[in-house]
Amino acid sequence: MIKNEKIKTKDVSVVILAGGLNKRIRHLYPNKPKPLIKFKNKPFLYWIVKEINKLNFKSIIYATGYKSKQIECWVNDNEFKNLDQTVIKEEKKMGTAGSIFNLINFCKNYFIVLNSDSFLVDGLESLLLSMDKKISGALVCHYMENMRRFGSIKFDKNNNLTAFNEKKINGSGFINSGIYFFNKEKVAKYKINGFMSLEYELFPNMIKNNEKIKVIKINEPKFIDIGTEESIRQSRQFVQEVFVE
Repeated sequence: MIKNEKIKTKDVSVVILAGGLNKRIRHLYPNKPKPLIKFKNKPFLYWIVKEINKLNFKSIIYATGYKSKQIECWVNDNEFKNLDQTVIKEEKKMGTAGSIFNLINFCKNYFIVLNSDSFLVDGLESLLLSMDKKISGALVCHYMENMRRFGSIKFDKNNNLTAFNEKKINGSGFINSGIYFFNKEKVAKYKINGFMSLEYELFPNMIKNNEKIKVIKINEPKFIDIGTEESIRQSRQFVQEVFVE
């Protein structure tokens, strides 16, 4: 049996996708990017970075676009002076994979990708425990009773990713949590200069080429999503339990 080759946090960059246009909630926050909406008197982005810092990662790269200057100002002034923090602004909409390839040259040999508008308790830590030099990538998924708003995923008996499903599928199952790990060397060969989706272009291409993408399942998730007006309202009470100074 081949032993897994674990990866040290100092060799991993954490990429935070923070360039969304806020279309679904812009009427509530017309002058503020979604990652800076406050929960418990702190920007949502603060709680994500706090978790990254707690797990001893050292390098963060922010992929920004919409109202990038506000996020850049927050990064320059935030409390996490021990972290190496870099902001890379996209000049045009590039998609989730395109955003990654836009800054991949700044990443270490391994990197994690997080969304800036969701938070899964223990999601990042579970990924950290599963990172392995022998795999091309990994993603965290969690169980949902109703998957209609989210993209569901398929995996085999060995928990290797086999497919992404389109959104708007009724019923229960495992959905993509938006937490990913990549081996830079293995993913860089898929780079294009332009728009590209993680879920519907990059991962399918990797699966087609028999790249090993590990699925990490969380069966009883505590998940916060601030992508819609309804989900923000639902999250307000939940964050009181989840976000602790």
